[in-house]
Amino acid sequence: MVILQQYFYYYSQTAVNKNFTKKRDIRYDSYSKTLSLEIKMCMKRYLHFLLIIIWFLKPPASTLSQTQTSAGDSLYAVYLLSVIAPQPDIAHYVTAYAHLLEGTTYTAGTLDRDSVEKLQPYLQETDCTTFVETVLALARTAVKKQSTWDEYCRQLTALRYRNGKIDGYLSRLHYFSDWIANNEQKGFVTDITKISGGVPDTLRLYFMSRNADRYPALQRNATLVDGIAVQERSLNGKIIYYLPTFRLDSASLATIQSGDIIAFTTDIPGLDIAHVGIAIQNDGEVHLIHASSSQGRVVVENRSILQQLKDNKKFSGIRIIRPQNFENRK
Repeated sequence: MVILQQYFYYYSQTAVNKNFTKKRDIRYDSYSKTLSLEIKMCMKRYLHFLLIIIWFLKPPASTLSQTQTSAGDSLYAVYLLSVIAPQPDIAHYVTAYAHLLEGTTYTAGTLDRDSVEKLQPYLQETDCTTFVETVLALARTAVKKQSTWDEYCRQLTALRYRNGKIDGYLSRLHYFSDWIANNEQKGFVTDITKISGGVPDTLRLYFMSRNADRYPALQRNATLVDGIAVQERSLNGKIIYYLPTFRLDSASLATIQSGDIIAFTTDIPGLDIAHVGIAIQNDGEVHLIHASSSQGRVVVENRSILQQLKDNKKFSGIRIIRPQNFENRK
């Protein structure tokens, strides 16, 4: 039975790679509004094939012991990694995968379902932060030219956890300012907010520890609240840079490129970042691809980022985070 499972798993991957061979010569223009109709139709056609297979057989478990493996997600990952033609840099990959995940269902709290902290590499449901992490992990896997489930999981783990190591709930990078700092230290991203005209601000974090009832893991284990409070105190007082809404205009947004991560700062007491997404250039304006809770799925926002900031009073400004190619790592 194991041999039969491995055969069908191998066949499903081979089928994806074989059927997309001709599609790989289609270069994806990350600065266009949408994927080509040909790629999207191809995706839909072969996704049905893969979903039929996973109804009957599960792929071999990930070799990563701390990963919650899903047959649907693992096959979908291989599928996504097979459909995009080679791109010139990680920014193009980021934008391509952000577009490919349009329509993915918005679901909050997917990382807190289990009592034991494991990598939850969901691809078929997402929130705003996991969407950014998923897109960047897919892009980094594609850049490495290792289109496998295990490599995708390794990249996602490296992004989501402090220093890339899973060691319980507290090892996950919960505050996005912490996420930025740790991933910049690892050489995965660069915070370009300061050089884009950002102004300094001091972190004052306490939202999680004082609102433990909003976090399932903190509700289940009260001792974790103290651990979160320790992390908050270690972050408090650090200087970050952001671009305030009142100082933003089309000229000040000119430094943003397609594929940049946009983090919306907030005036909510004790919190740093209220929302994140991926920037795209659209008819001379900067828009966002993001997991929208109000629309219930991943969408290309029809409003510009500037208009989003003006419409949402809880946003105080933005931070601009640029994914780095492997050769640019510090």
